[in-house]
Amino acid sequence: MKVLIYLAILVFLAACSKESERTSLFSGTGESAANAERAAISVNHPVSLPADHASHPAYELEWWYLTLVLEDKQQQPYGVQFTLFRFATNPGYVSNWSDTQRWMGHASLHTPASHAFESRFAAGGVGNAGVNSQPFNAWIDNWQWQSETAAPFPATLRFTINKNTSLSFDIESNGPYIRHGDSGVSVKSRDGRFRSYYYSQPFLTASGTIKHNDTEYTVAGKAWYDHEWTSQLARKEALGWDWFSVHFDNGDKLMAFQMHVDDAAPYTTGTYIERNGNAHTLTDADLSIQATGTEIINDKPVPVNWRIISQKHDIDITMSPFKSGQWNPGQFAYYEGRVDVSGTHTGAGFMELTGYQ
Repeated sequence: MKVLIYLAILVFLAACSKESERTSLFSGTGESAANAERAAISVNHPVSLPADHASHPAYELEWWYLTLVLEDKQQQPYGVQFTLFRFATNPGYVSNWSDTQRWMGHASLHTPASHAFESRFAAGGVGNAGVNSQPFNAWIDNWQWQSETAAPFPATLRFTINKNTSLSFDIESNGPYIRHGDSGVSVKSRDGRFRSYYYSQPFLTASGTIKHNDTEYTVAGKAWYDHEWTSQLARKEALGWDWFSVHFDNGDKLMAFQMHVDDAAPYTTGTYIERNGNAHTLTDADLSIQATGTEIINDKPVPVNWRIISQKHDIDITMSPFKSGQWNPGQFAYYEGRVDVSGTHTGAGFMELTGYQ
């Protein structure tokens, strides 16, 4: 028994390395504190839809993010991610051919046996990347997310990954948008200095095709959409997050994360979403997120097994990768992958871990 306890302690310590060993994912992408002062985030100006589906160029960092948990006709699982990022540069920047915005696209596919990932970059104001709102359209090159209205859904999503993968989906919504925190103001640190505007559409279904390595699969499943904008998360003190989205088999949803800032203990919060759309903010008194196991990635231990507990909602679940190797490499490297959920509730979802590169 003592040996088992000792091994458990070693695993826990490996999973929970010192905050000083973490690195900010987006540090240096914008103006940092100066722009954070101008681009305030306040409950006096809550998230307003459909207007806030659009871009917010005054803020340093913004993303429109989709994850899909899919199965083919043989019940084989797939995980898909599509994200369009926007970065604000120095307002004093002058160019004859682009504006002060920069764009980045990330796309990944996980099959049971392989991983395809591609990142793209584009200057703003040139025409090959951006977000339009009438109707909603998010794109970078030939990666196209197209709606027929000002809302992001229903929509078609078409993109490729490198030369051997193409994906095409129809995505429908069947529930309300969820504003996290206080009317969409999501606090990220105990002192309240770090925050973002953040809302989701977790009630999505997706169907379509995946063509990978000359084989085409017909797939269907669930999807999750996040839209978030901020300036504080581009600062060097923002050392990353452990973020989870879950589709429970009973129809309920869960978003949970812990944010790492400076050398402080992680700040934990989330949202429990009932199948009827009622949403409940979870504080660190309601929610526990603990690493339980690691995977060695790039010669470093990354915590990929987690236990999430919310006694308030009778939740005690384990999050486990549906396979190993779900790391997105590149200039901005992070863990992004599909997870299986077991315990008091069952289901599937996605896990994003930043700051471990």
